[in-house]
Amino acid sequence: MNKWKIAFIGLVVLIAVAIIWVSSLLMTTPESYSLAERGSPEQGGQLFVETSKSDFEALANKYIQEAVSGQAIPLQLEVEEKIALTSELTVFSLTIPVQMYFDPIVQEDGNIQLKQNQVDIGQLSIPPEQVLKLLRDSVDLPNWMVVSPADESVFIDLEGLPIDGDFDIRAQKIDLENDEIILSVTIPTNQ
Repeated sequence: MNKWKIAFIGLVVLIAVAIIWVSSLLMTTPESYSLAERGSPEQGGQLFVETSKSDFEALANKYIQEAVSGQAIPLQLEVEEKIALTSELTVFSLTIPVQMYFDPIVQEDGNIQLKQNQVDIGQLSIPPEQVLKLLRDSVDLPNWMVVSPADESVFIDLEGLPIDGDFDIRAQKIDLENDEIILSVTIPTNQ
């Protein structure tokens, strides 16, 4: 056999292994998840903070970058008309860009649910729940960012953010169309 036939056979085997590996990841059943219910905030002074999409994006990316530093897979949040999480998947030296788009939903307890509504993965067509499963399994996400493939959502647990002090932070309103994001910050009184 000449070296071209051997190289071709090796390439075919490599592609077959990649297809089997990706298929095994995609065929497992995603599980549903929700955050633990938060109680009412403690008594104390309460501030309402209104911010813009660009400031919210910068703050979110600061916490995301601190949480995933040292990992090979980049993760970036963009806030425009939708919230987008961008990353990339590397399969056998081939880097594929991934963009997931979400609608933000403020939960009753002040946490944020990002409900996925669109996914772009290069030229591939993969169901959204499977993309979220790949994200959850490929990136060591911070404990305050919970991926729930079955719900096609990412939950942001504001109580779990690593903030100095005993603050209780809750989302009040997220209106991206009008560039209005309002958070409440409760500062407990010393008793």
